[in-house]
Amino acid sequence: MARITDANLAFAGQEPKFSVELTQADLMKTLSWYAQNKDKNDAFKYACDFLKKKHKLNAASIVKDKISTFGFICRIVTNGGSLPIKDQIWLDNEIAEIKKQLDNPIVEDSPVVPKTNVISIQERIREKASDCIGELEGQLDDLIISGFKSNVAPYAIFHTMNIKDAQTKFIIEWAKTKRTEFDEVLTSQDEQIKEGWSNFTKPQMKKLVAYCDQVILDCQKVSGQAIKSRKPRKRKAKSPEQLVARLKCLPEYKELGLTSIKTTDIIGSMQLWVYNIKTRKLGVYHADDAGGFSIKGSSITNYTEAKSIQKKLRKPEVILPEVASGGKVFLRNVIEGIRAVESKLSGRINSDTILLRVIK
Repeated sequence: MARITDANLAFAGQEPKFSVELTQADLMKTLSWYAQNKDKNDAFKYACDFLKKKHKLNAASIVKDKISTFGFICRIVTNGGSLPIKDQIWLDNEIAEIKKQLDNPIVEDSPVVPKTNVISIQERIREKASDCIGELEGQLDDLIISGFKSNVAPYAIFHTMNIKDAQTKFIIEWAKTKRTEFDEVLTSQDEQIKEGWSNFTKPQMKKLVAYCDQVILDCQKVSGQAIKSRKPRKRKAKSPEQLVARLKCLPEYKELGLTSIKTTDIIGSMQLWVYNIKTRKLGVYHADDAGGFSIKGSSITNYTEAKSIQKKLRKPEVILPEVASGGKVFLRNVIEGIRAVESKLSGRINSDTILLRVIK
């Protein structure tokens, strides 16, 4: 199991060091340490040093537009950390994008090109957005320090700093990245991730998500995208029975002794296991956020496409009963343990589909 060389360093004044692969919980703890102890200038230096030493790239002009998290992750890798697969893929994609934006990577002993003192309009826009993001991160820290009792207002920062439409896209990108991180903590079934954020309650995590949403909304106000018309009439919420009225599934599959759960159980659940008797594929849907699944017509909505996958079973009579009755620990590993090509689920439910079980 991945571990920081000294786990206490994640909350002390010293910088964390690593010796083996990080878990998702380790990574979140470490990023939290950097966010509290380092700033955007440190992140910029970390990223530049990493790209120059590891990839022979002089990318300072591009790195300064990146969010601080990019620089912190570069530092983690420099210090011996091996990232979880999805985070390594993200880092590889970021580096590939940087290479595309550079005309030529630097090589050893290459002459240093003198920098010009002229700052372009685009650079000024990015610099102003970066300064604003630094203020927002400080406001987010103030919210946490106050025990989530302080009244924070992102729009006040925008007004004071005279933020314009051109800067909002960079600020929104930062807010969406933060929101994804907080929302993953809320929806994750991983015990290590839960433990890593155990010092925050679920209502407090929801307040962090709400803050990011407010930043995005206030950016829309600045850019003139927010709706300024009269308040729309609130639609009457549909009952679970109304939502699943057009959903068709296979009620029973006698050959394997399988029976579908109630379709209304899908509404609001966080995980749904399905089996298609024609394709012999077992699939699992993961909810996109804490609101859980919903239904539109004959399709599942509000699910994460990247995580919702299926695999073909060679012996469904062995695996399916275990899926129907197994614990959460078993369910976390069952798909990975199937030796077959995985494919993404479409969200469609039809009359060949057995609804095996849901996890609330």
